[in-house]
Amino acid sequence: MDHSTGGQAAIIVLFGPTGSGKTTFANVASGSSMTVGRGLQSCTKRVETTPVFLVGGRPVVVVDCPGFDDTYLSETETLASVASFLTTTYSKNRKLAGLLYFDKITDTRVGGVSFRHMNMFRELCGTDSLKNVVYVMNMWSEPIKDDEIHRENELRESDEFFGVPLAEGAQMARHQNTKESAHSIIRALLQRETTVPQISRELVDKGLKLEATSAGAVLGSKPEEEIQKLTDEIRQLQSDHAQALQMANEMYERMLEELECEELERYQALEWQIALLEGEHELDQIAREQEWEDYMYAVDASLASALSEMYLREE
Repeated sequence: MDHSTGGQAAIIVLFGPTGSGKTTFANVASGSSMTVGRGLQSCTKRVETTPVFLVGGRPVVVVDCPGFDDTYLSETETLASVASFLTTTYSKNRKLAGLLYFDKITDTRVGGVSFRHMNMFRELCGTDSLKNVVYVMNMWSEPIKDDEIHRENELRESDEFFGVPLAEGAQMARHQNTKESAHSIIRALLQRETTVPQISRELVDKGLKLEATSAGAVLGSKPEEEIQKLTDEIRQLQSDHAQALQMANEMYERMLEELECEELERYQALEWQIALLEGEHELDQIAREQEWEDYMYAVDASLASALSEMYLREE
């Protein structure tokens, strides 16, 4: 089946937290050079699009969205920016070929805020668009580590993470930071029917305000259990910190004790060497004195013998 859109470029939209590799993926896939953020600060302050490029002979454009944890924009501002692009696209009768959600495979802890952003993305897409969703696992080690595979399985199988959307038609893929890898992910999406995200239909067709949409409701709600989860995480971190500090102190004390023992052993060894040297010096001195006494005794004996012979000759 031909899923082309009358020669129009297929639209692939990128989502995910700051630093998860969205912009790098866009650059690698398209050959463009959008600014990539370093560390925890975001460089994508607004929705950005790549130049049109070809994947399997099909024109494609990648749209890079700021993360919901953006450095400069609030969650509401970010959602409003993304929603504005999606509604404008829908109003022009353009549908999306795919929605990619990026996640770093090296992230071992997922806090309450990250859970909220995952749920917001899911509600933004809606069930009908999940067939066009790919959860992209990024930033793998070379070679891949066992704990990364364990993390991937946890994300795939747990309903707290991607288990539910995967069961409802979403896909999961590894990105190896190469053009071939990026195009492989995009090519799979080009084989599917295009889609309209749930938030676009809610805003355009139903005329809802942003906060009344399914994604906006996730953003606006702060359930008590989520607050409790954050509190528990903070307490756990404090406990881990205190435990680490105690372990560090114990290690430091043990290190001091070991150094003390080593210094004491060195001191005792030096004392023994000094005593030995002093003893050898005294023995040498006694020996030299004895040799001198023996020499003087021999001289005296020789002199006495010579004098005795002289006296005998005179008589």
